[in-house]
Amino acid sequence: MISPEQNAQIDFTPSNFLGSLFLVVKTVLLSPGFFYEKMKTEGGLRNPLIFLICCVLIHTLIVSLFVAKPTIIIFNLINGILMPFVTAGILFFIITRLFKASGTYELSLRVNAYAAATALFSWIPVIGLLLQLYRFYLIALGLSRTFSIKLSQSFLAIAITVVIYIVTLGPIMSYILGGQPPPPVP
Repeated sequence: MISPEQNAQIDFTPSNFLGSLFLVVKTVLLSPGFFYEKMKTEGGLRNPLIFLICCVLIHTLIVSLFVAKPTIIIFNLINGILMPFVTAGILFFIITRLFKASGTYELSLRVNAYAAATALFSWIPVIGLLLQLYRFYLIALGLSRTFSIKLSQSFLAIAITVVIYIVTLGPIMSYILGGQPPPPVP
């Protein structure tokens, strides 16, 4: 028998900040299939974005204890908040155009925002890399459940997104780190 709590939709609730944060993090990380089945699929982006920002802020505060360079800390903060928007857009485009699935950008952003729960622990050496891979799994599972596509299609959409990032951001990062201008585009 499903209790009323288990049958209710799940969403981060700022009015019950700590309890809701703990519940959402625990459910996303330990029962992602259940979470994405019960996740609210509409109703605005306020709550998922507050959750995302909280996870990124906590992550950045912890990283700032170990890293003295302000540029790394600022990059961490900006990257953690902005990239889910871009990633959600790319994934939404791929899923709706390539796989002809129906859904909204809001769904894609909700999945990416709640997968940010991994950021709370990704600062831990070695575990952080494993959590990034787990984050890919969380996003793939969430997209699969919310867009009603195969898990393999979700992973393919993520792989295509990673390639897009490498192709577009690779030369820029190379320039920033190495000082060489990016090659001209033919």
